[in-house]
Amino acid sequence: MQAFSLDHFDDFLAIARQQPLPQTLLLVFTGRELPSDHTPSQAQQFAQGTGGHLTPLGGIAKTREEIPNFSALNEEATHVMQQWDTVFVAAIDSPPGSEAASAETDTLIEKMIDDIRTGVVGKYLAFNREGIPLQLAIDE
Repeated sequence: MQAFSLDHFDDFLAIARQQPLPQTLLLVFTGRELPSDHTPSQAQQFAQGTGGHLTPLGGIAKTREEIPNFSALNEEATHVMQQWDTVFVAAIDSPPGSEAASAETDTLIEKMIDDIRTGVVGKYLAFNREGIPLQLAIDE
C-alpha cells in the first residue's frame, strides 16, 4: 500500500480519483449542538468552539467526478444547509457500468448517520468547513 498525505479534503478527492474503480463518496454533514443537560463547563467549551456534540443535518452520495473541489462542495452544502460544522466522508467502489444503487447508498448513509449519533466515527474521515481533516475526541 502506498503512503499518502491527507492535509485537505482536496487530497482525499485526488486519492479517490486515482482508484482503479470509480468511487461513490458518501457525505454526512453535521452541526454542533450543546446538550440540553449541559454543565457550565460544557457551555464554556461550546462557546469557545471545542465542546458540544455533532448532530447529523443531512447526507448525500456523489461520484468523485461530481465534486470538483472542496470549495464547490462547501458552496453547495452551505446553500442547502446554512450552518454546518463537520462533514464525515466514506467511499465505496462503484464497478464500471453499475453506479452504486440508490437504495444501497441510502442504506449506507443512514448507517453513517446512526454511527455519528452514537459516536462511532473512527471509521470515517472528518473535515471542517475549511476542508481540514479533524481528529475528534469522544467524551466517555
